[in-house]
Amino acid sequence: MISLHRVQFPNSKADLLQALEESLGRVIQKTESFVTISARVFPYLDEIALNFDGAQFDAHLPALPQPVGPTKQACEAAHVQMNGRRVSIGGTPLNLELSASDVIFHQGRDDKGEALLIVQSVRTGHFVLSIAKAELEKAVRKLAEREASGQGITVEETQLSLRARGPRSVAVEVRLRARKLLFRTNIDISGHVEIDDHFQARVSGIKCRGEGTIGSLACKGIQPHLQRLEGRSFPLTSLPFGDIKLRDVRITVADAVEVAADFGSAG
Repeated sequence: MISLHRVQFPNSKADLLQALEESLGRVIQKTESFVTISARVFPYLDEIALNFDGAQFDAHLPALPQPVGPTKQACEAAHVQMNGRRVSIGGTPLNLELSASDVIFHQGRDDKGEALLIVQSVRTGHFVLSIAKAELEKAVRKLAEREASGQGITVEETQLSLRARGPRSVAVEVRLRARKLLFRTNIDISGHVEIDDHFQARVSGIKCRGEGTIGSLACKGIQPHLQRLEGRSFPLTSLPFGDIKLRDVRITVADAVEVAADFGSAG
């Protein structure tokens, strides 16, 4: 769902292209044009292609706008393709890829009366997100440094270990080498993430172990954050677009962590 930040809905290929460029440009930092639309007769589009290579997204993306009142069909695309290599989200680079066929878009209005482009249905779709383990380790270290600094603890080294326990389950272990004043310690945090057959992602088995007084102090400060995650479930069944549902999710762990999902409309 995309807010087009205009009152009138686009009525041509060129107008839709401009609206998408301007709207997405509000949340994406990228110098080159990143939207291509192929169409012989509007509103029947052959392809919408989005190239996000090297784009930078802010870590705090705006909330998706919600339509107010009824929606109606606006256009359709035989194919939608999105590619993004080395996309930076909050300073962490990752790769994105999406392809979808027979996509029907609706138009609606938000609470400001501005036009919305709504993905209503998709015959088949495939999405892949991957992030290098080294980059994920850097992101974990940044988080650990932020949380530890409030207790006067310096994180000197971070080691991240990921182990697949099945196509939808990953065991996570983080070892932090930390220092407070002249004292050094190791802090080990472990847990696992699993997606069940109902596409509920669940975090469980989170533990924190610290060596000595400094390690115990660090775990005591971290534990409240970990407890908020323990046992939490995140429903993935429905996507925030029309009647599109997840059909399958797979997690692969190697030099990179890859999450692949198949989706489409009900029926």
